[in-house]
Amino acid sequence: MVTLMIDNLDKRILEIMRKDSRRPFVEVASQLGVSEGTVRSRVHRMTEEGIIRGFTIKTSSKNVKALVEIRIDVNTDTEVIAKELASYEGVTEVFEVTGDQDIIVLVDVDTSQNLNDIIERVRRYENILSTRTRLILKEHFGEN
Repeated sequence: MVTLMIDNLDKRILEIMRKDSRRPFVEVASQLGVSEGTVRSRVHRMTEEGIIRGFTIKTSSKNVKALVEIRIDVNTDTEVIAKELASYEGVTEVFEVTGDQDIIVLVDVDTSQNLNDIIERVRRYENILSTRTRLILKEHFGEN
């Protein structure tokens, strides 16, 4: 396994870009007191090395958003289920977690019926012990 190395400047670049991945490199460089070329080359390197796996956007929507917490049987490969869930339409993120639950799924769909359809689909797995759904009422995004 290759260990990917990042230094303090890389961490600071990532912190800024997590909040706004479209922020121009020149602005990131100015904020950090380095050249635009330095930021550009570091972002390119981190992308090539797989540290940065993609760029995304966050939208404000009037959709139904929820966290679906899933507890699975102890003798089940969590990664297999997580990958399947990630392929569902309306599932935006899947996390394997520690604690009482094993997987948390972030769902963003048009209607509560679509949310219910996903939950019912999840419950059909024989190794799913329980689900718990938390509707997201309000979102707050970090500021730059």
